Amino acid sequence: MKNFVVYHNPDSMQCPVTAVDARAVVTDKVVHEIEGSRVWLITGVGSPREFLLRSYFIVDHVDSGSMSGFTTKLSGSIGQVFEPMIPLNQEIWFEAFKRQQGNFAFGLQRIGSPEFIEGLEAVAGIKSKREE
Repeated sequence: MKNFVVYHNPDSMQCPVTAVDARAVVTDKVVHEIEGSRVWLITGVGSPREFLLRSYFIVDHVDSGSMSGFTTKLSGSIGQVFEPMIPLNQEIWFEAFKRQQGNFAFGLQRIGSPEFIEGLEAVAGIKSKREE
């Protein structure tokens, strides 16, 4: 399964992540064959930023994001919303993940490193295939 991360910046989006559908994201990227992929939604609050995992979902719909001012809307019915959100700053792998993702400046990005996918799965309570 492909894994992607998207960062909800409450400053540029002008609303907190809790005010949007946690099983949908908008992006200006066009990603082909993303159905069936997992999207991780991360946000940041405060200064210095505290990074939090809001949700993940499996993409089952790709629609126009024009109603929100974006090119594409990705959504899914299978996944999990975390309330409270899961803090990420103290995770051993998180700083390297953030660097690899360009501090989340590039919008929707594929996660290529298994160590980061495993880290996200661990904090989300998802058993990896190796554990089954």
